[in-house]
Amino acid sequence: MASLSMALCVLCAVTVALLLVHGHLDGDGHDLRLLALGKGMQAAGWLGFGLATAASDVMPPYRFLLLVGLGFEALAIVRVRTGWPTKLWPLLAGVVALHALLAVAVADRAFEVQTFVQTLAAAMLFLPGGVLLLTARGVTSRRLHGVAGGTYLIVAAFTLVRGGYLLARHEGADMPAVPHMEMIGLLLLQALAFIGCVWFVVVVRERYEAHIQRLATTDALTGLRNRRHFLSAAEPALALAARKGTPVGVLIFDVDHFKRVNDTHGHSVGDAVLRCIGEVLPTLVRGYDAACRYGGEEFAALLPDADEAVTDLVGERIRQGLEQAESLLLEPY
Repeated sequence: MASLSMALCVLCAVTVALLLVHGHLDGDGHDLRLLALGKGMQAAGWLGFGLATAASDVMPPYRFLLLVGLGFEALAIVRVRTGWPTKLWPLLAGVVALHALLAVAVADRAFEVQTFVQTLAAAMLFLPGGVLLLTARGVTSRRLHGVAGGTYLIVAAFTLVRGGYLLARHEGADMPAVPHMEMIGLLLLQALAFIGCVWFVVVVRERYEAHIQRLATTDALTGLRNRRHFLSAAEPALALAARKGTPVGVLIFDVDHFKRVNDTHGHSVGDAVLRCIGEVLPTLVRGYDAACRYGGEEFAALLPDADEAVTDLVGERIRQGLEQAESLLLEPY
């Protein structure tokens, strides 16, 4: 068991390094840094388990680190799946303070009472993460999400049952002894640590691939889709329209006198005009239309189920909206 704990310590430490590197490259990897913090605490906890030589009658610090680290990991899962909470540090401080206060409150109580209180607090953090993983939709690694979510819920249920069992026996309840309960609990925590590492590595890979896909299909200046994405979206839309016999509208337009704007006011103002179009254009087309920067000062919009009259109407709305936005932008000049 000691060797397995040490192996998990190394695994958690390697995961921390990978998450910190990816979080730095991502630029918005707050949830990954949160997980790295949790995995770092777990690494310290597993190190303590591996180096422990005898059972203790009090809650050892490494067990506290392991529970808090797993709580941070569960919170990171909630953030990955929902984007909540937006401000992490107050909640992180609350998690640590909760465990610390509970540890102090039951410090003079029996080990069974300490175990029940700490595992109860940890289980309350495991449950939301497990439910979110089990009910995740639109993910490529659906089976892995299910395994990770099921493991979280099993660990939460076991910790509650184990804590209640130990507390009941401590209070004098006539309950049969369950052999190897501590061993089972430790194995479940080790399984959770391993599956958590694998799950987040897969999530990091999926996020990286999605990031690369966004870079390949998004115009960096305007934030609109680029020509590559527009053409790839147009092909199936045109094929579907041909099969159903429905119309499709296509608009391609450019900015009038754009060269004059660059020559008169400078390229920084020209870039500001293009960025302004990137912000305004999506609000002028329908929700299911595809708008893009086609190249240079040229833009395009694909309008499914739009006949000539609808296409003319949308085109005129775009012309008026962009003309007004550009006039406001260039008014100081």
